Amino acid sequence: MLNRHNRLLVTVHVLSDSLLAVTAFLLTYYLRFHTGLIPAPKGIPPLEQYINLLPFIAVLVPVGFQLQGLYRLRRGRSRVDDFFAVLVGSILAVVFGIVATIYVEIYFATPAARDRGAFEVSQAAWAIFLVLNVALTFTSREVVREALERRWRAGIGLKRILIAGSGELGRLVADKILEHRELGYQIVGFVDDRASGDHLGYRGLPLLGTIDDAAEISARESVDHLYVALPPEQHVRMLQLIESTSRELVDVKVVPDLLQVIALRARLDDLDGLPVRNPIDILQDTHAEHQHRLKGRAPVLRTIALFQGGARPRQARVNQFGKEGVAVVWGEETGG
Repeated sequence: MLNRHNRLLVTVHVLSDSLLAVTAFLLTYYLRFHTGLIPAPKGIPPLEQYINLLPFIAVLVPVGFQLQGLYRLRRGRSRVDDFFAVLVGSILAVVFGIVATIYVEIYFATPAARDRGAFEVSQAAWAIFLVLNVALTFTSREVVREALERRWRAGIGLKRILIAGSGELGRLVADKILEHRELGYQIVGFVDDRASGDHLGYRGLPLLGTIDDAAEISARESVDHLYVALPPEQHVRMLQLIESTSRELVDVKVVPDLLQVIALRARLDDLDGLPVRNPIDILQDTHAEHQHRLKGRAPVLRTIALFQGGARPRQARVNQFGKEGVAVVWGEETGG
């Protein structure tokens, strides 16, 4: 249901962006050639010339936005992020449009079409289109944002959140979500291995069970997102938790501690400034980092082998949990 809703919202955004791009292109023609603000030394081209380019514009702008990641929906994206994403996506669309129209005019246009400038769009027109498209698209997204936030404040369409870990990090996640109800999140509670004792929840949120119960709780409570806020020493428990909840089609986000944030080099999402990452990205980055370290140690191992009477290292591995384990099999020197 959630994925279907997201696909529908993406479709609405794509159609809206295409329609607004076409509108901006037609307004560009009027402002450029019929207001007298900018001289037209080459004369006024016919309106049909710009109308013929509308299907191309309707496809070009969504492609630019897709490359900029505007259709990867994420609650909590700031207005500044939205504005610059729309701006950069529009710039990409304009650059692609300039290159494509010049290429078509040089290599594919007939001599008659080339003489009348059938694919020419003035630089001033592209600049006006860029400004109009950014203004219209950003305004439309702000209208959608305001409508969604009103629904979420009314308790409609909320995403249900389960937090793994009731320690300091888990409570920080809960604080951020409770402070920003406009994001459309609803916390159902915590899971923690301390649930078997006399520990209570936090800020009225219940402690629903242990980490081993997370999959069952996710199914029972219709959880949409699982925020894993476990300390680093519970790394193995985190992996077990991700594996068990993946069967329930729960979106998992890992909240790293301060040292892990410093070590991370990849892009982080955030929850009001609190960094969160996809667990797949973490495992991939960890594996790549350990592979890099092992390659750097290979010359050292070879040097040690020379001083060991010809023994040589044969194998180095990184295990499935991303932890480095160097298995060195020493070979005996053969006479010769």
